[in-house]
Amino acid sequence: MTVVIGLLGVVLGGLLGAVGSYVTTRSGLLMQLEHAYDVTLRDRRLDRYERLFHVSRCVPRYWPEGEEPSRADLVRFRKEFHDWYFGEEAGGMYLTPAAKELYLALQNALFDGIGTGTAADTEEAGDSPVSAADSEAVRRCASELRHQLVEDVGVAQPPRMRWARVGRTEAPGGRAS
Repeated sequence: MTVVIGLLGVVLGGLLGAVGSYVTTRSGLLMQLEHAYDVTLRDRRLDRYERLFHVSRCVPRYWPEGEEPSRADLVRFRKEFHDWYFGEEAGGMYLTPAAKELYLALQNALFDGIGTGTAADTEEAGDSPVSAADSEAVRRCASELRHQLVEDVGVAQPPRMRWARVGRTEAPGGRAS
């Protein structure tokens, strides 16, 4: 009887060990796969977001005096954003839901700024100036989109590891600036 109990303990211990190893190995592999996917997505998203960030330079935070856009400029800006979204790199496919919402709000603001909705191209839009309200709406939407892009890729965050933080720059004379 002692032999049977000992044998049963060995078998049961082996089974529990195998099940435990399976569960921990499987969960570890799933975490590795999810991490690899997240890293790949982040890298691809970063490339697309950099391009979109550069495309958005046509809509600065403030228009320089005398450089306010015309309706024809808004048509061109809208096309540049559209080309980024559906272009060869399929940038729109990589937008997070929050960034996509802001991107579409920007496209809508550009469309509203163009005018009646009949301006399909630059010639129809003309060189008439954009209203102050439409200009403000376009600039606000572009700014919000840029902030969301920065948040999505995490570049506005300080490093998470304390040892990786950059020290203060020493000013001439030994004083930190």
